[in-house]
Amino acid sequence: MEHTMNLNDVLLRYADYQMNARKILNPSCRVCKICNGVACAGRFTNSLEFGGKGNNGGFINAVRGLADIQIELDPIHEDYIPDTRCSFFGHDFDLPVFASPIAKILTDYTFDSPFFNNNGKYAAALIKGCWQAGGMAWLGDNKEPGYFPGQVEPIREVGGAAVPTIKPWADREEFWKRVEWSRQAGAMAIATDLDAIGLGYQYSGAVGSKNEGVCTRTVAELKEIVERIDRPVVIKGIMSVKAAVKCKEAGAYGILISNHGGNVVENSAAPCDVVAGIRKAVGHGMKIFADGGVRSGEDVFKMLALGADAVGIGRPYVVAVYGGGQDGASIYTQKIYWELQNIMRLTDCRTLKDITADKLIRRR
Repeated sequence: MEHTMNLNDVLLRYADYQMNARKILNPSCRVCKICNGVACAGRFTNSLEFGGKGNNGGFINAVRGLADIQIELDPIHEDYIPDTRCSFFGHDFDLPVFASPIAKILTDYTFDSPFFNNNGKYAAALIKGCWQAGGMAWLGDNKEPGYFPGQVEPIREVGGAAVPTIKPWADREEFWKRVEWSRQAGAMAIATDLDAIGLGYQYSGAVGSKNEGVCTRTVAELKEIVERIDRPVVIKGIMSVKAAVKCKEAGAYGILISNHGGNVVENSAAPCDVVAGIRKAVGHGMKIFADGGVRSGEDVFKMLALGADAVGIGRPYVVAVYGGGQDGASIYTQKIYWELQNIMRLTDCRTLKDITADKLIRRR
């Protein structure tokens, strides 16, 4: 798209959308000016999506991990417009940023909003808003009747430029039903979040259990999934070299390094702390996506410098959509776009390939 709004105007409009969302989401989410997990630590949240598990350590660690990384500046160079363009799954994008998959916020709370319990409307706003601003949306999964087909339907309107995430259902028929819905909608890729087994309210290896019934997958099963699905497959919830190597062995297009927003392990490591090691282990034959605590274009820069190919942002997109609908998602994406360009200009990075680890300074 043509980015005609400047950063200042984008920030002012996003501030308005934050105020709108604060009225709608309170008290489940306070829409803090700094979304770092501190204010919601230890609060009961039904699905854990707003806060995190237990003391919120995983959520807080993700944000602090990025804050502990500084960026080395070099503003002395020729003038240029940083090139943030990239391509994934056969589609071109203006920036390597996506809305991370989030699901149960939409069904487990009661909000005075047209987006509450209407995932089709929410997904349409998110998908089209991200796409309008040159980004992409990844979608979550839920067993609520009509939830999944309703959220993937809007993918048709953006030529397939979105990624549904399917949980590792113990009921394999349930899994493949979702794959087929995604195919019919033209989704450019499909992800599966293996760390969903850490969501205690969902785990059960037995089909038909009172819980929603997710279970583990073996390398052999992942190979079958990769071979059967006629489009790129990304495996989500990877937080170690061991697991990343298994995904590469399975033939995955890529992995999403993520601690599930701090929802599966109470004091999980910060995703940014494992990106470099995983990149070193798997090389460049497999795409690395990463999320966790990313709140600005500078955070995106840090993740890219550590070795990620693209970066996801979760909770702020929920705030953006509830506060401003499709335009909220678009404005937030533009905010990240301008912030990423700004830090690239300050570090003598003309293209994404110039964003390298030597531009970072570790404080710890």
